[in-house]
Amino acid sequence: MDTSPVNCRSKSRDSAGRNGQDSPRSVSALQCLIDEYLHEYGNCYALEDRWWGDQTLGWDQALERAWNSRFHDGKMHGHQRRVSPRLVQGLEIARKDGKQPEAFESFEDLHDWLESITRRVYRLGAVTAYDVARRLGAWLKLEPSTVHLHGGTKGGAAKFGIRGHAAPLTAFPPEVQALGAMHAENFLCIFKNRLGEVIESSAL
Repeated sequence: MDTSPVNCRSKSRDSAGRNGQDSPRSVSALQCLIDEYLHEYGNCYALEDRWWGDQTLGWDQALERAWNSRFHDGKMHGHQRRVSPRLVQGLEIARKDGKQPEAFESFEDLHDWLESITRRVYRLGAVTAYDVARRLGAWLKLEPSTVHLHGGTKGGAAKFGIRGHAAPLTAFPPEVQALGAMHAENFLCIFKNRLGEVIESSAL
């Protein structure tokens, strides 16, 4: 796989943009960053979800796997390393709540429940609620329809002047919208620092 750095300046793109109003520089700079994201991370969820969404698991097993936050190789997800001692409390509360798969009609229903659990456990927060919801969503075949803003994702969204706990995809430029809510969340987190440079250059 070619892992050479992407040279945004050397890419030639439609100078009119998607709506005929964007400047050539802004369209190519943002799309170039998204292309880089897709090259590196475009299949990350498809690969991860073979583990989180394993349909041979029962609901309780899926709960345990999602809260344990460990990949198939036993490594802890980086987001949960600092709070790993608290995860077992989240799992215990989830089991005591007694929710069953049919209780969730959407990813947002699932996320709301998990957010209510993290509020009951000291030091667990929005990132863990979203991560566990996404893992269980893979098992339930539910995906977010809005972009959830937390941690680094919140910083990335702020570069576009977007704030709050969640935002519709339509609040973002078309290039970001094309990623879908799940990948948009990840993109905004990973590229939050470089987004500032792209937006600044587009304003020149």
